[in-house]
Amino acid sequence: MLCLPGPKYHITFYLLIYFSDFIIIPWLLNLPFTSGSASFREQEKKILDSIIGQGAYDRRIRPSGLNASAEGDGPCIVSINIYLRSISKISDLDMEYSVQITFREEWKDSRLVYRDPSEKIRYLTLTDPDRIWKPDVFFTNEKEGHFHNIIMPNVLLRIGSDGGVLYSIRLSLILSCPMNLKYYPLDKQNCYIKMASYGYTTEDLVFMWKKTDPVQVTKQLHLPTFALADYITEYCTSRTNTGEYSCVQVKLIFRREFSYYLIQIYIPCIMLVIVSWVSFWLDPNAIPARVSLGVTTLLTMATQISGINASLPPVSYIKAIDVWTGVCLFFVFGALLEFALVNYASRSDAHRAARKRRAENQQQQVQQVLGGGGSAFGFTGGGGGGGGGGGLGNMGNPGYGMTGGGMGFPPPPPKWDSNPWEPHQPMPPHPMDPPPATKWEARVDLKPRGFQYSSDNFHSSRASYVMKPVLRGPQPNPPPANNKFHQVEVRTAPYNQNCLTRWFAAFQTRSKRIDVLARILFPLMFSLFNVVYWITYVVILG
Repeated sequence: MLCLPGPKYHITFYLLIYFSDFIIIPWLLNLPFTSGSASFREQEKKILDSIIGQGAYDRRIRPSGLNASAEGDGPCIVSINIYLRSISKISDLDMEYSVQITFREEWKDSRLVYRDPSEKIRYLTLTDPDRIWKPDVFFTNEKEGHFHNIIMPNVLLRIGSDGGVLYSIRLSLILSCPMNLKYYPLDKQNCYIKMASYGYTTEDLVFMWKKTDPVQVTKQLHLPTFALADYITEYCTSRTNTGEYSCVQVKLIFRREFSYYLIQIYIPCIMLVIVSWVSFWLDPNAIPARVSLGVTTLLTMATQISGINASLPPVSYIKAIDVWTGVCLFFVFGALLEFALVNYASRSDAHRAARKRRAENQQQQVQQVLGGGGSAFGFTGGGGGGGGGGGLGNMGNPGYGMTGGGMGFPPPPPKWDSNPWEPHQPMPPHPMDPPPATKWEARVDLKPRGFQYSSDNFHSSRASYVMKPVLRGPQPNPPPANNKFHQVEVRTAPYNQNCLTRWFAAFQTRSKRIDVLARILFPLMFSLFNVVYWITYVVILG
């Protein structure tokens, strides 16, 4: 039989039941959660104290190897993984590049194995990585480097239940990169990230690349003048006098972006070469314009070459850019030399024109003499017989008479080595004379051979002017300087001229011919050089 409290306890009993819904039940619900959380962190603390607590762990001793035996425990195997965050600068002059990476190492340490009865602790995270042993890795080609401590040190160390350790740290490094600039700027460069053990030999420590994704690259990696074409993981174990040391490296293959150099170097050089050809279309007498154009392009080209070399290290071999700039400079300098040749030919043409004018004047004088200009020689007309003139006409030869102050000449000239009044006979060929040729010289004596006097034929002192036309073949030797004969050459043009010769004959002066030839040869040779250059460096050696 159920017994209920008396009436005086009814109110107290119901109040306790009422407030228990608001106080006791929530307290009972929160009690297990608070107790479990405290026990979870407490379990972590107990595990850490048990594995790396005071006197439990000595970080000066490396972990045991995987192939332990009676003779030794074998080397500790360290697996390496790299995450490339950025590559900020690749310097050709200093032969170095800057890189920011996340460097990760993984190894097993049997001293750090722990048991979690609840199986809720996947790994332990240490904020102080110096509490345990770490590999003594260093970067062999490092010039400068630093850790990142903003806001907190960018270091991570995790310990798994099986004793596996993950050590990750963010680094910024400046690494050396020896470059081969033989094909610059059409080249590819191989830069390395080398990591090795500083103190442990391969008997104690061995580095291995991680089997899956040993190198990871961020998708936001962009370089101004290079592109990361590929990367290859390699081993570079080295031997010194202190032992053999494990080493791993990753080869980064950079391909130079050619568009920048095409705009900054190649196109300006081509334009300078073309500008230097403008002088071929200028008048040869425009000396100031042609000289200033040639010198300006030459100095601009030299300045361009100096700027290119200032951004490159001095090397002992010829680079592809040296071949290009050297040939462009040669063409610009050749245009300046072409003007010097044109100027010399122009002055030579002027001298030839002056000689031609003098020859034409002499020819006019000859025509005046042959046409009856006897008064020019001091002869005056007089009465006479035969030819109707006086003077020489009284000598008994009507053909030598002078009419109206003129002077007539017989068809055959007199033979001067005998009687001057006998008809001239054809001169026999001399043994030293060359055979007849296709071109002939007409030599005319424009100076009087002297005055001849004959007491038998003249009753008074009268002078006779003598002209002796001579028809001969080409002379083997030029006439002496003191020869009194002024030679006027009449050459017959050959009939087997080709179209190129006839085209060049349309230009009267040699200076004009040189300019026309330069207008053709310079662009043709420069185009041929471009074909050879680009085929060699892009197709064959690319």
